[in-house]
Amino acid sequence: MLSKWMDQIRKVIAPLLPRANYLNRLIWFGCLSVSIPIVLAGSAYYHFSIVKLTNQFKVDNLASLTLLKDRMENVLTSIEHESLKISSNSLIKGTLGTPDFDDYALYASIIDTFQVSKNSSSLISEIMVYDKQSGAVITNNYGFLPYKEYKDHEDIDQILKMEGSGKWVYLPSASREGYLSFVRKLPLMTVDQQAQGVLAIHVKEDILEKNLVNYTFAKEQSLLLLDSNNQIVLHSTDKNNLGQSAERLAGLQDILKDEDSTGETVVLGEDQERYLAVYYKTTYGRTYISLLPERELTKELTWVRWVIFLSVTIFLAFGVLLTFFASKRAYNPIEQLIRYGENIGSGQPLLPKGNDIEYIKSCLSYLNEQSESLNNYLKKVSPNIRDQFLQRLLSGSSISRASLLNECDHHQISVQGTYVVLVGIIENLFKEKRFLPNEGSIVIFAVTNVMNELLAKSSLNGFIVEKNEREGIAILHFDSEESHERVLEQTRMFAKEIREALRTYLSFSMSVGVGRSYQEITSVAESYREAKLALQHRIFNDSHPVLFFEEMEQTGRQSMFFYPNEQEKVIVEALSRGEIQLAEQALEQFAQIVRGSESYNTIYQCYHVLLSSIIQSLEEKGPGMIDSLEDNWFDQLKARQTSREIYEWFIELIFPLYRQITEESRKKGAKLAIQIVCKQIKENVGVNHSLIEFADLVGLSPSYLSKLFKKELGVSFVEYVMESKVSKAKKLLEDTEYSVMEIAELVGYSERNLNRAFQRYVNMSPKQYRMSHR
Repeated sequence: MLSKWMDQIRKVIAPLLPRANYLNRLIWFGCLSVSIPIVLAGSAYYHFSIVKLTNQFKVDNLASLTLLKDRMENVLTSIEHESLKISSNSLIKGTLGTPDFDDYALYASIIDTFQVSKNSSSLISEIMVYDKQSGAVITNNYGFLPYKEYKDHEDIDQILKMEGSGKWVYLPSASREGYLSFVRKLPLMTVDQQAQGVLAIHVKEDILEKNLVNYTFAKEQSLLLLDSNNQIVLHSTDKNNLGQSAERLAGLQDILKDEDSTGETVVLGEDQERYLAVYYKTTYGRTYISLLPERELTKELTWVRWVIFLSVTIFLAFGVLLTFFASKRAYNPIEQLIRYGENIGSGQPLLPKGNDIEYIKSCLSYLNEQSESLNNYLKKVSPNIRDQFLQRLLSGSSISRASLLNECDHHQISVQGTYVVLVGIIENLFKEKRFLPNEGSIVIFAVTNVMNELLAKSSLNGFIVEKNEREGIAILHFDSEESHERVLEQTRMFAKEIREALRTYLSFSMSVGVGRSYQEITSVAESYREAKLALQHRIFNDSHPVLFFEEMEQTGRQSMFFYPNEQEKVIVEALSRGEIQLAEQALEQFAQIVRGSESYNTIYQCYHVLLSSIIQSLEEKGPGMIDSLEDNWFDQLKARQTSREIYEWFIELIFPLYRQITEESRKKGAKLAIQIVCKQIKENVGVNHSLIEFADLVGLSPSYLSKLFKKELGVSFVEYVMESKVSKAKKLLEDTEYSVMEIAELVGYSERNLNRAFQRYVNMSPKQYRMSHR
């Protein structure tokens, strides 16, 4: 029953379709021709959407991560600075580890100090200090306790066992109560001596975690905060990893090893799922990481897949109809001939309008028109096909002799005779202002047009080929009877004509390399290779614009060559000191020495070694200096073809850029060091720190730090400290009822020294100042 229905459907549809099998194939070919671009366009759009959404996530996430970093750094550094302030307090610093620490009056004063610090920050829950000698534990919540009676004494043991000081940790007892702790060993700046005590500030971990959650914009997004030792301090979605090393988590190793301060990458999680990661590393060594599963992005593009499917379906149906009617119209005469023949064969002729012969003639006329159109098309594309064949010939692609002879005959290229390859390269194209760097194809198009015109006007035979965006190539063909000297003479004249025409009409300077002449067309690739080798001699001899390979073979070579280490050392040291003129003189000597090797590979290797030494010198100036290099210097060096181009590249680009990078780095480092020292002085006015202590803090020598103070602030270190103390004392005189003696103690002065400082900077005594401002 089903087969009968199928037969009926075939009988109805069959008359509507073309009768010949090739017409059916043409229809399906047309359908595929329509549908494939739609599929490709849809896939490209989907890919573009994924890329755009991914980039948008990176931008939004990096902005959110930056805000989170700024917020968290303010929170964490405020706790750290409060810890430093407490540690530097004279009540603790002056009595820790001494018999004076065992004093209840001192305990009360310390607890008052703790209470002031706690009230100044809503994040602080508890502050604890422990004196190892007396075994006393003082907290703002429990007051004074002996070590054994303190409920969290195991935390103290944990702190004393830790390496280093000043870090965020999860202590055994405190973490069970939901605290994240910032701890320090006391006293500060102790290296060789054993710790005399510890200080711990406990902060509620859930309060800090809320800051992470507030900066997430996706349901399954995770935010992590790592300390300088790559320990997980905060995690927005997984508390089981708190306090653990981030190096054990899958996918984070590459982020931890990266030296960039910010970046984005794709990592593979422990569940083998891909995550888009954005990270930010601070100057304090902390790392902020945001992780988002890729499936979160693909969920948002489900509608795109449906749109692609529906679009392909609609356009495929439209393509089927369009191709069907187009094929019926284009091949209507053939279809009618087929039907006419079938009717004649069946004895039931269906005569068209007019007689049979005229009808067949009209069909044949139509086919002749199509054939002529196809021939015209082949004539148009023939030169492009010939150029492709010549390019394969130049590249030395393996072609069988039978195939070679067949293609030469097809493109009307003579197999007999002498062939010479000439290669022209534009000099100093990097300095050409009329074209952009990516418009090399326009330049070579103009060059090949000039070469074609000159070849057409001359008596020579050959072909002009465009190989790449710098080379203009001429394949010259001579009769076998031409002498070798005559071939060289005509080739030299043609090369000079090209150079003169380009200099006159386009203001281009061209160097030309010429390979040896060969009697076989199969040796064109060898002649092309020799022409390029001849051009390489420009790197040590750029006085001859036209270079013949067979003449280069006679050039003498030095038997021994030594790399100019002394000149390299002078160049690098002069750049480090900022003496550019001395570096240029040493580079000139360097160029003369390496040019004497008369070896293309040796010269380039020498310049590569010099460039590597300059880059290494940059990196020794400070970590991250190489990150400021935007371009690949080695690729730029390789693109220079003559010693003059290489020398000018070093003088005009590398040396100024080296000076710019080092000067910017020195300025930023000096300003940052001064900012850190000034901040510490202002926040710890009552502590009498020395210049040596601050120099150790910022990693500079005391003398250099003193010079920086004078240069950046216009005053010496001692004067700045005195001005800070006087400024703090003036504030206390205006806003508090403290006596002059008490204020002197708070700013780290005796009453006598405070009076002297006021007389020097205010021209009155502290008492007179208080009276004049009330």
